[in-house]
Amino acid sequence: MNYAYYPGCVTKHSSLELDRATRLVCERLGIGLQELTAAPCCGAGDVQAIDAPLDTVLNALTLAQAERLGLDVMTVCNVCTLNLRQTGALLAEDAGARERANEALGVVGYSFAGQTAVTHLLWVLWQEIGSDRLADAVSRRLSRVTVAPFYGCQLLRPSSVNGEDDPDRPVALEDVVEACGARPVDYDGRLKCCGWPIGASRDETSASMAARAVLNAAGAGADVIVTPCPLCHAALEGCQREAERLVGERLRLPVLHLPQLVGLALGFSPRQLELQRHLVDTGTLLARLGLSFA
Repeated sequence: MNYAYYPGCVTKHSSLELDRATRLVCERLGIGLQELTAAPCCGAGDVQAIDAPLDTVLNALTLAQAERLGLDVMTVCNVCTLNLRQTGALLAEDAGARERANEALGVVGYSFAGQTAVTHLLWVLWQEIGSDRLADAVSRRLSRVTVAPFYGCQLLRPSSVNGEDDPDRPVALEDVVEACGARPVDYDGRLKCCGWPIGASRDETSASMAARAVLNAAGAGADVIVTPCPLCHAALEGCQREAERLVGERLRLPVLHLPQLVGLALGFSPRQLELQRHLVDTGTLLARLGLSFA
């Protein structure tokens, strides 16, 4: 099981812990990764809004690099997944768009024939590894931990592009959480936008959106939130002072990247998974597992 690994921009800079945990988990589970070190940014929807043809070419270049390797793309970011898949669908359906993209790609010696699919680490764990095999690999059951899964909006929708799970009643994250031995909880907000896309233009509204999700997760009894998207992760960690202001009390709910939660269940140490890098202290979570950074 091998993939062209597309870490995206955030994972290689502000969320280095996500890249580290992804590599550890994939190696342990036999998922081969060949990083696309020359792949450009996916544009995060911003380039698409300003210059759609440029956005198409940027994502087509990533797909073409993976296609040359004969591998499908695996991402660890909801936004990257959606942008790459949208481009793949456009180029498959629109011969004119594909011809224009290939004309631009030809300048740097690439072309895209449409043979590369795009998946996400969550789908690899849920569909390719499967809950039973993942559970068999677990050496540290997280049975004392209650987890609030946070899907966000761009990994499930639109279902015409992201069709692996039911966009209104998804179960993938819950299945992975249970395979790790932890207990998932339902709460209002797990399928909503984290607010990150409007953070630059409406920061208070953005923070409030994320804060409501954190408050609802805490109210449901969660010890930790887990998300498959580094941008959701940043929003859910960064909003917690706003969440405290809304309720008038201290609220410090840890937020883990998906492979960090899986990595804990597979027996990796907190330092191997770089849990010390988080804005919100993960010490309370580790204490529940009898772990520390020592």
